[in-house]
Order: sequence, then C-alpha cells, then structure tokens
Amino acid sequence: MALWKIERGSSGKFVLDDPTHFLDTVALISIAASPGLLLVSLIPLPLVLPVFSIMSFLIACSLALYAHVTNIKRDGQRIAHWEIAYAFTFMWVAAGLLGRPRTLIDWLEQLAMTP
Repeated sequence: MALWKIERGSSGKFVLDDPTHFLDTVALISIAASPGLLLVSLIPLPLVLPVFSIMSFLIACSLALYAHVTNIKRDGQRIAHWEIAYAFTFMWVAAGLLGRPRTLIDWLEQLAMTP
C-alpha cells in the first residue's frame, strides 16, 4: 500500500495502466468492418451498402438479444457483447444513411423478372 501511495502520489493523477488498451478499439472496428469487406468480394458494388446495412441490423439485434437473454450487465467487466452490438448498430445507421436502398429494390425487381 505504501508503494502504491508513493507511485500515485496524493494528486490522484489518471494513469493508463494498460498500454495496449487501444487494441480493444482496433479489434472492435475490425469486427464491425469485416462483414463489409466480405460483401465487397461477393456482391456487386452498388449493393454493398444496402446489404451491409441489413446484415449489420440483423447482427446487432442478435447480439443484443443474446446479451439480454444471458443477463450480461452493461456496467460489469464483461460488456463485450454490448459493445459489439453498439458497433454494429452504428454501422447499420451509417450504411443506411450512405447507401441508396432504391438500388437494392431495383436489383430485387430485376431478379424477380428474370425467367
């Protein structure tokens, strides 16, 4: 306890104990962006954002439902499920705002008309 007081001092400065804390943010971004990169390689480019928006919505809802059913607390140490659900919710809204859903509707109509 005495060492802790000497190191910290009486001022109560904020000290980042874990220098790799930024890796959590990088991992969260890469988890949220990986479905978009997969979609770029699988479907035509004009359909990527509308399909990514739908896929992000489904993933966010399923993760939030899982976290709710398993009673994972938002203020506890294990909030990774909620953070990933928040990231996919943000990606859903951003892709929905940037994408043109009319492109997806036109493509589905064309697909339905093809014999």
